[in-house]
Amino acid sequence: MTLIGSLKELQVELSDALSRRDWGAVSGLDPRCRALVAEIVAMEPWGDSALRDQVGALSILYADLQQAARAERERIAAELAQLNQSRRADQAYKTLG
Repeated sequence: MTLIGSLKELQVELSDALSRRDWGAVSGLDPRCRALVAEIVAMEPWGDSALRDQVGALSILYADLQQAARAERERIAAELAQLNQSRRADQAYKTLG
């Protein structure tokens, strides 16, 4: 498979994992992505505009992944804070009764 084909396949897999919010799959694809980008960077010079376009698309996808991961982390932190607040309130009621 060509580098462009590998990039396209990786983008499809990452997009699918993002749409499912499957962070385990994203994490599993990350080393493959890093290795592929390292291989491309080592190729210098980058004369292939299609390859540059695919790397650019992958970069945009990674930015989307990072934003989604931050939002998920914030959502989970808010849930945990709410659970802790509920637990403290429950404990306070138990001490009174």
